Amino acid sequence: MIDKKTDTNIVYNKHIRNYLIFFTLTILTISIISATGVSTPYWSTNPLKLQPGESTIISLGLQNMVGTGDVTLRANITKGNEIATIVDKSQDYFVLLGSDNVTVNIKVKIPENAEVNQVYDLEVSFLQVSAAGDEGGFFSVASAFVQRIPVLVVGEPTESAIYKPASEAGGNTLLWVILGLVLLLVVLIVIKIHRRN
Repeated sequence: MIDKKTDTNIVYNKHIRNYLIFFTLTILTISIISATGVSTPYWSTNPLKLQPGESTIISLGLQNMVGTGDVTLRANITKGNEIATIVDKSQDYFVLLGSDNVTVNIKVKIPENAEVNQVYDLEVSFLQVSAAGDEGGFFSVASAFVQRIPVLVVGEPTESAIYKPASEAGGNTLLWVILGLVLLLVVLIVIKIHRRN
């Protein structure tokens, strides 16, 4: 016959075992979730700012810092298709274990008729896919996560409008510098000839 003390010990041991199982599963789940991720310079209090009619290309960084192996992430724009498209050749991104330098390039273009202070919600989903036995290139989904990027329409010029690429903004500046140097050279030659005479 089991006495009351022994019965209490059995119940106590079952509780400890259940807590240990729960704790272990929690740790394993956290490690799986944090195995892959995405970084972005934009969030709710720091949105991407663009003027009506303006476009730019933003880059999201994929990382695989924790885990047991390499992963393939499939990107898809699930919200904001009217303003954004993925410009990379393939939407499947192979991310090596321990790397954090794989980029997803997205072109964002604001419509000409967009109202100032309007906010577009851009959402990019990433599905972790794995080869299913290498049979015909089929894939099976392992896990997924979503990156949200707010896009704010502004009236003042943005950084991408102020700092044009060298091919756009720098082209005219370079031309003026060359013309100035040629003019200076001509003036120096004329002065030298004048002094000789």
